[in-house]
Amino acid sequence: MTHPDRRSTLFDSYKNAAMIVSGIDAAQLGHLTPCPKYDVAGLIDHLVEAGHRAAALGRGHAPPPGDKSPRVELSDAPGQLRRAAEEAEQAWENESRLSSRFTMPWGEYTGGTLVDMYLAELAAHTWDLARATEQLDRLDPSIAAPALEGARAMIKPQYRDMVEPGAPFGAEVPPPAGAGDWERLAAFMGRDPRASLGR
Repeated sequence: MTHPDRRSTLFDSYKNAAMIVSGIDAAQLGHLTPCPKYDVAGLIDHLVEAGHRAAALGRGHAPPPGDKSPRVELSDAPGQLRRAAEEAEQAWENESRLSSRFTMPWGEYTGGTLVDMYLAELAAHTWDLARATEQLDRLDPSIAAPALEGARAMIKPQYRDMVEPGAPFGAEVPPPAGAGDWERLAAFMGRDPRASLGR
C-alpha cells in the first residue's frame, strides 16, 4: 500500500509556524503553553530544533537521542524556521525518500511515516504557541486535517505518555462539541483545546 504523500503540508507547516512565531512579543516568552514541558520560549527552541531535525532526516542524517534544543533568539526564530523549510523541501524532494527506511533512536520507520511524525509535531506545537499567545486566527486552516490524518496513522497507543524524551504524546482528549480541525488535532495530541492556561 502506498503511503499518502503529505510533504507539501509539512512544508506549509514550517511557514505557518514562522508566521505564528513572528507574532510573538518578548513579554509572552514566559507564558505557559498547552504542552506541559515548555513555556513559550522553550517551545520556540524546541520547534526550531524539530524543524531542523526533519530536514536533516530527509538528507539521511539520523537525529541523536534526547531532546536538547539550543537557545534561539526570538528575532531569529522565524528566519530559522523559513530556512529549515527550504532545507526540508530540498531534502525530501525525491519521492523515493518516502519509501526509504530510516533508523531513529526509538525504532525504524519509512520516510513517509517520518513526514507524518514531523508534520504532527510541527503543527501541534504551532497550535500550542498560537493558543498561548492568542493567535489562533492566524493558523492555516489547510494544515490541521492532513496533520491529524498523519498523526492518526503513526501514533500508536504505546507511544502515549511515554517517559522518554522525543515522545511527547499524552493521552487523547475527547474533542469538545463543535471542535474545528485544529482543536481535533490538539485533542488527539493530548491537549484540552479549551482549557485555561493560566499565567
